[in-house]
Amino acid sequence: MRILDESGARALTTSVARSGRELEALEAEWEALYAASPAATPFQSWAWLYSWWEVYGERYEPCAITVRSGGELAGLAPLARERGTGRVLFMGTGPSVYLDVLARGGEEAAVVRAVAGRLREELRPWEVADLQHLRPRAAARGLLEAWRGPAASLWQTNCPVLEARPFEELLGALTQKQRGNVRRLVRRSEREGVRAVAAGPEEAADAASRMLGMHRKAWRERGINPEHLSPRFEVLLRAAAGRLTARGLGFVSEFRRGEEVVASHLLLVGHDRVGGYLSGATEEAFRRYAVYPLYVRDGVEAARSRGLEAFDLMWGRGEHKLQWGPEMVPSRRLVLGRNRLPLWAPYAGHHLLRSRVKAAVDSGSAPRPVMLAAEGYRAARRLIRRRAAG
Repeated sequence: MRILDESGARALTTSVARSGRELEALEAEWEALYAASPAATPFQSWAWLYSWWEVYGERYEPCAITVRSGGELAGLAPLARERGTGRVLFMGTGPSVYLDVLARGGEEAAVVRAVAGRLREELRPWEVADLQHLRPRAAARGLLEAWRGPAASLWQTNCPVLEARPFEELLGALTQKQRGNVRRLVRRSEREGVRAVAAGPEEAADAASRMLGMHRKAWRERGINPEHLSPRFEVLLRAAAGRLTARGLGFVSEFRRGEEVVASHLLLVGHDRVGGYLSGATEEAFRRYAVYPLYVRDGVEAARSRGLEAFDLMWGRGEHKLQWGPEMVPSRRLVLGRNRLPLWAPYAGHHLLRSRVKAAVDSGSAPRPVMLAAEGYRAARRLIRRRAAG
């Protein structure tokens, strides 16, 4: 497919990668495009998404739309068709905090228009494109305006984000009692020789497994995401940690006391921020150090040392995150279709209702029966998914 850019001076061409082999062959171009795409996050890198494809790809048919300008890759919509569901999704849907189209800086609007045109051709009349977890800067948000057909934009979730200020300044958001406790526990960790050590590329996979093992033990009875208990999630983490670390897009930071690893977290290094994706700690570390302040200090220092503006706490509304006074940054989902029926209208309507209920529950403004029903639903879903994960 050939499309003129906005000025009409240069043609953009689109094609579709339909196999894992084609995705693998895009590695060098994909990573160069990621580096040139200011809105992209590490979740759009080849290192992350190809690792996801290796683990979860059997459930999908790739239909990644490439956009070229003068033969060079200017944009990429890493999409996949979920088998048997009538949905086209971003690759990485599920374990990825943010999803998006990659678009070279300065060419975002033209790339999005090209993606919209090709996606409409690819989408079957009975299918929907469900494009989730789009942060405010996401290039893919432009698809809402560019799309010729039924489209809905829905709130999906909020992610807490801290400005990368000195740790002592961040303590100002806590109560006096909380500040005293944090300082006491941080001093204890320092007296006992706890230090953060970044795992290198050769150590990253094993460091990811250690982190996940501690995470599973600590959270198994505390409402863990059931997918985190599955063997395939560990395979994803091991592969992605090695590739991300080798490319400078992330690393596992381990808190060591002597030779013992007492806590760790996987940090992702983006264009504008560092994000804390997953963490784990021993029960002793939770008791002796409270741990989360160590993660915050480490993440903020990682951002500041790289000249980045923020430490993204990513998913979750736990008090251990909210007490730091983060900005709650909304992510949205786009539901696109060729026709309102048979699928788009009921699918979009269902998720619109869910979005409104979830927003009310998260804000605490929902009636008490709705709050209780939502908690019961979440508990049942966790149980079902945990059993399904084995």
